[in-house]
This record gives sequence, C-alpha cells and structure tokens, in this order.
Amino acid sequence: MALEREFEYYQKNMAAIREKYLGKRVVIVGEQVIAVYDDLEEAYTETAKTYEPGTFMIHKIPQKVEDEVVQLSPFVF
Repeated sequence: MALEREFEYYQKNMAAIREKYLGKRVVIVGEQVIAVYDDLEEAYTETAKTYEPGTFMIHKIPQKVEDEVVQLSPFVF
C-alpha cells in the first residue's frame, strides 16, 4: 500500500502530532514530520520541490478528533 509507513507513523504518534500541530497541515516522509504548513497548496508545492509526488503524506490535523479523515492517495487531498 502506498504511504503505509507514513500512515502507520501517524497512527502511532497521533496524540503527540495533534498536540503540537493542531489546525496545521503536516508533511510526513517515512517516520518523520518534515514540514508544517497552514495551506495545502503551499505544503504540496514546497514538498514536491524536494520529494517525488507519491512519496510523502500531507495531512491536516483537525481541531476535533471526530473530524479526523486520512486519505492515503497521494493525489487526493
């Protein structure tokens, strides 16, 4: 599955990531948050300068846990 490692990292570290980056968009590569942005377009554009599309996960950290949605497609935000 594409981005399985990133998804598993997020799931295991969700509480700490949510606490630190609430309301932001985090970029995860492997098992590391490599960048944080307010804007999706900026997150994608800036990350794609260094990483091949499909090799990183961008995830918005919602204000409420019940609003949590994770999409694993590298092309659907």
